[in-house]
Amino acid sequence: MAQSVQDALVLSLLRLAVALHRAGKADDAISAYAKVLALDPRCFDALHLLGVAHLQRGDPATALRWLDLAIEVSGSSAVAHASRGAALRELGRSADALNALDLAIALDPRHAGAWSNRAAALLDLAQPAGALEAANRALAIDPDHGVSLYNRMSALEALGRSREALVGCEQALRVLPNNAELLARYSTLLRDAGNTSEALCACERALELRPDDAALHANRGHLLSELGQHAAAAASYRRAHEIDPTLPYLPGWRMHAQLRIADWRGLGELREEISSGLDAGRRVCEPFVSLLLPLNRRQLRRCAELHAGSLESPRPHGSEPPVFPGTRAERRLRIGYFSADFHDHPTAQLLAGAIEHHDRDRFEVTAFALGAPMEDPMHARLRAGFDHFVDLHDCNDAKAAEISRQFGIDIAVDLGGYTRGSRSGIFIQRAAPMQVAWLGFPGTTGSPAFDYLIADEVVSPAEHAADYSEDVIRLPHCYQPNDSRRQISDKTPTRAALGLPRDAFVFCCFNNPAKISPEVFEIWMRLLERVQGSVLWLLDENPVASQQLALHAQDLGVDPKRLIFASREATPEHLARHRLADLFLDTWPYNAHTTASDALWAGLPVLTLQGDTFGSRVAASLLQAAGLPELITSSFSAYESMATQLATDRVRLRELRRRLHAQRMVCPLFDTTRFTRDLEHAYLTIWQRPSGTLHD
Repeated sequence: MAQSVQDALVLSLLRLAVALHRAGKADDAISAYAKVLALDPRCFDALHLLGVAHLQRGDPATALRWLDLAIEVSGSSAVAHASRGAALRELGRSADALNALDLAIALDPRHAGAWSNRAAALLDLAQPAGALEAANRALAIDPDHGVSLYNRMSALEALGRSREALVGCEQALRVLPNNAELLARYSTLLRDAGNTSEALCACERALELRPDDAALHANRGHLLSELGQHAAAAASYRRAHEIDPTLPYLPGWRMHAQLRIADWRGLGELREEISSGLDAGRRVCEPFVSLLLPLNRRQLRRCAELHAGSLESPRPHGSEPPVFPGTRAERRLRIGYFSADFHDHPTAQLLAGAIEHHDRDRFEVTAFALGAPMEDPMHARLRAGFDHFVDLHDCNDAKAAEISRQFGIDIAVDLGGYTRGSRSGIFIQRAAPMQVAWLGFPGTTGSPAFDYLIADEVVSPAEHAADYSEDVIRLPHCYQPNDSRRQISDKTPTRAALGLPRDAFVFCCFNNPAKISPEVFEIWMRLLERVQGSVLWLLDENPVASQQLALHAQDLGVDPKRLIFASREATPEHLARHRLADLFLDTWPYNAHTTASDALWAGLPVLTLQGDTFGSRVAASLLQAAGLPELITSSFSAYESMATQLATDRVRLRELRRRLHAQRMVCPLFDTTRFTRDLEHAYLTIWQRPSGTLHD
C-alpha cells in the first residue's frame, strides 16, 4: 500500500475512533484504535487514547500498558504523562502517580488536568495542604474545571475547613449539577453543618440519579433518623439491605432503626445475621448498636476491633510519629477531656461535678469541645469549671491532636467512644502520651490508640480482661461519676396530672425505647397481669414507638391503656416526677445508665438484671455503690420473681426507699468529692505505670 494512502487510512480510522470515543462508545472506539495501531504501531494518538479509553472503562492496568507505549513513542508528551499518573492512581500507586504528574506539569505547567490529578494523589497521601494548592493551580488555569472544584472541596474538608468545603461543593455543583457522587458529598457536608433537611434533599436528588445505590439509601436512612422519622429511616435501610446486604454496618443500622420504633419484625433474623457476621469478621454492626444485642464479650470486642481497623488513617507521606518528652517537669498533671457533649447532655450532667472537684494544685484540666457550640446553662457551667476550654469542632483530626500536644496534655480522655459526634481519629493521630477511654461508651474500643479504659470491678471484673484491648484501670466503687449538685424540683406533680392512677402500683422505665428488648417486655407484661391494677410508666420518646409498644401489649393480652407514656421534661421536673413511681425496671442487655442514676438520685429503687457484658452490668455497679446490692438479679426468672415480690410487699419496698434516702448523700455513688479523688488516683497510676506505650 502506498504510504500516502496508508497515512490517509490511518487518519480516517483515527478520526472515527475519536468520534466514537467522544460519543461514549468506548468498546467501539477501542476496536477502532486497535485497527489504527495495526496499520501504524507507533501512532502516538492511538496509543494514548487507547490507554485513556481503558482507563475510562475501569481497567487501569491495561491502560497503563498502552500509556507506557505512548510515552516510549513520545517521551515529552505532557498529556501522556498526565494520563499515566491518573492510571497509576487508580491502581493505588499514588506516590508513583505523583511522580508522573510532576513530569507532566514540568512539560506543560498549564495542564489543568495534571494539576487536578496531582491534588487527588496528594489527598490519597494524606497531604491536604498540598492538594489544595494543586487544585487552586488547576482552577487558575480553568476556573470551571469540575474535577478540580471537586478536589478543592475534598482538600478543604480534609483540612477541617468544613464551611469553605461546603461553599466549594456548591461551586462544583454549578458545573456538575447532575453528578450523583458530588450530590452525595454535598449531602454529607450539609449534614455535618447541621442542615439535616437540606442534606436530605441533596441525598434524594442523588438517589434520583442512582436509584439502586445502597449507600445512598443508607445515608438517607441516617438523615431521616436524625429528623426523627424513624419508620421512614427503617424503610430506607431495608431498601439498602435488599440492594446490597454486604454494605458495611447495614444490618446494625436497620436493626437500630427498628428498635427505636419498637418494630420487632424480623429481629431474630437480624440478630443472627449480625452475630454470625461478627464471627466471620465482617463489619455488620457499629459498636454502639452492638450494645443493644445479646452478644457475648468476645463478639463485642470483635465488633469494636473491626470498626477501629476501618478508622485507622495514614500519616501524611514522609511524616514522623509524634514525639513526647520522656519525663514531665514538676508541674500539675495535665488532663484533656474530649467530648462532643459539653452541653445539656447525660454525659455532661454526670461529669460536671467531678470537673469542678478536681484538685487544682495537682491537676490542670482542659476541655476539648468536638461538637458545634450549644449555648445552655450546662455549657456555661462547664466553661467555668475547666481551666481551659478549647473549641475543636472546625479542626480536622490531625490539627486537633496537634493542638492537644501544644497544650502539653499528659493524659487525653475520650468521653465519647463510639457515640455520635465522637472523633476517634484524634486519638489515632496521638493527642497525648497516654490515651484513655472513659464514660461515654460502655465497652472496649478495640483500638491500639487507647492505652487504658477506666471501669470498676463490677462492670469489668479481672476475669474479663481478655475481652478488652486496653489495660483496665478499676475505680474502687463505681466508674460512673455523679453530680451531688443536681437539682430536683421541689414541686411534685400529682399522679392525676400525669395520667397515672392514684392508687396503682407504678412500674417505671424511662429508658430509650431502643433499649427495650422483646424478652424483657414480655416479663413486664406478665408483671402487669400478676400485679392487679398496676401500670407501666414509659418515656414517650417518639409516637411510633409508643404506638408499637401499646400494640405489643395488646398482642400479649394486656390492655394497652395500662401503658402510660411520659413526655420529656426539663431535668429538675423530670427528676421530681420519679417520686410518683414505685419501682424502676431496668432493661437488658443494655442497662439504664444515666437514667438509673436519675432514678436513684430521685429516691426510686431500681431493679436490674446483671448480664455478662459491660453495658449489661452498669446498673449493678450503680446499685452496689448506692448500697442496694439486693436489687441485682442474674437471670430472667430471678428478675421477674423479685419484681413480683417487691410489687406485692409494700413494706419491703418502703424500707428500700427509706435506706436509699438515708444513704443518698453519703454513699459512694453520689459522693462527688470521693469519686474525683479516686479518679485522680487512677490518673496518677496511669502516668506512673511503665506499661503504657505509644503506638505508631
